[in-house]
Amino acid sequence: MRCVVGALLVASAAAAYCEGVSHEVNGTLVKDHGHGGHGEHDVALESMLPISCALILAFVLSSSMESFHITFFPESGVVILIGLGLGFIFKALLGEVGFGSGELIPSIGPAAVKSAFLPIIIFESGWSLRWKDFASQVGYILIFAVIGTMISMTVVGLLIVATSEYHGVAELRTAFAYGSLIAATDPVATLATYASLKVDPVLNVMVFGESMINDAVAIVVFEIMNSDEVFGDPCDHQTVQSVPLAILAGIGQKLVVSVLSGAAAAIALTLLLRFASLKHAQLMEILYIMASAYLMYGLAETLHASGIIATLLGSMLMGIYSKPHLSSEGLMLATFFVKGMATLADTFTFMIVGIGAVAVSTEPRAFHFSLWVMLFCLVGRAACILFCGGLANLLKVAIGRMKRQTDESEWLLLSGRHLFMMWHAGLRGAIALVLCWELGPWVDETEGQGTKETLVTSTLVVICVFLLIFGGTTQCLLSSLSIRMGASAMQS
Repeated sequence: MRCVVGALLVASAAAAYCEGVSHEVNGTLVKDHGHGGHGEHDVALESMLPISCALILAFVLSSSMESFHITFFPESGVVILIGLGLGFIFKALLGEVGFGSGELIPSIGPAAVKSAFLPIIIFESGWSLRWKDFASQVGYILIFAVIGTMISMTVVGLLIVATSEYHGVAELRTAFAYGSLIAATDPVATLATYASLKVDPVLNVMVFGESMINDAVAIVVFEIMNSDEVFGDPCDHQTVQSVPLAILAGIGQKLVVSVLSGAAAAIALTLLLRFASLKHAQLMEILYIMASAYLMYGLAETLHASGIIATLLGSMLMGIYSKPHLSSEGLMLATFFVKGMATLADTFTFMIVGIGAVAVSTEPRAFHFSLWVMLFCLVGRAACILFCGGLANLLKVAIGRMKRQTDESEWLLLSGRHLFMMWHAGLRGAIALVLCWELGPWVDETEGQGTKETLVTSTLVVICVFLLIFGGTTQCLLSSLSIRMGASAMQS
């Protein structure tokens, strides 16, 4: 239920942010929301009613698109458009103060996405995951998620610096901080198509696994690049040289602590579920599983680890070992409820992207820079896929020969078609936008006033364009490349 609470908090904060504010903006007096009897009415009118209508519209349109087999326009793109309309409604109701000036959503959005929406989205992915497929490919997934993310970040960062005379972003720290956040892939539309078409399990699990873990890697690198304490003075060469070491140490530490905390939480929750014996109370079983998602995520974040990795691993373990301790009805209802809440959280997340688009910069520089960023992302993604794909296949061949497997089909090599579809799945999502909102004031101080706004606008453009182009062409390309679809494969 926390994702619903998070959404309501966003709505209430949006209404309360401007309540009681009254001053002149460009000579125009902004209305003052009074206190007292009209407060609840204002919240209902300015937040709850528009959000509820937007959600219902999103669900109806998504269902209609599935019924009519509309695949050229992703469902998540529809949600972003609805969020855009919702943003204009908020702007009209709340005025230019706070929302219109771009202060509200960047201050509320990151907390809502990270604390309310992300835990249940990640948990549902692990809870319903074909864990044997994931376990069989986890080593290769880590190659793409860790090494690949570093390659993509490095390529994007270097290309930004190399072309600085054309767009004005010249500092290494800014380039690599932005490169790290834009390296976080979020192929929601692609994975939705894969699931509906029952795509080749190897391709599906590689794209899914990489997108889950590379978010965590991108966040670790971004936090280091965005931290004044870690990065220090950019003119200090000793500090600059220590940054790569800090990045490697940070990734290693977070991976270890995340795995340990996720496993420990899953074991403790499974044992507690076994001894508590909740099979007689299906409602308690559902709520127990729901609360487990936020406990694992919160524990990892408290230990300064990755809540994403901890929750993914923990939910996978609970999906294996906790399900036998649930009643058959409780398991079915819990799985259904978790899936529904994850869908709701995903909808809210993309809606926040659309709402945030209302307050972006309309300066030509921002859209000019976004064209460069899209090109750099495509190049960086290609470098990542080519290197990591080659390395993964070399390891698969070596392991296959060590096991004396004569049938090469048992090696599960990543073909050129697989690698192309993995490159095609490099969409960007809400994580990149949330991290961009969290960029510190040092960006404007080193690059000039308005640079952060330019980066936020560019990120939004990349998210929307990639979603429409790549998300909308997934099914067409799968058919053109003759990727295996429609068969329910056994877990291996």
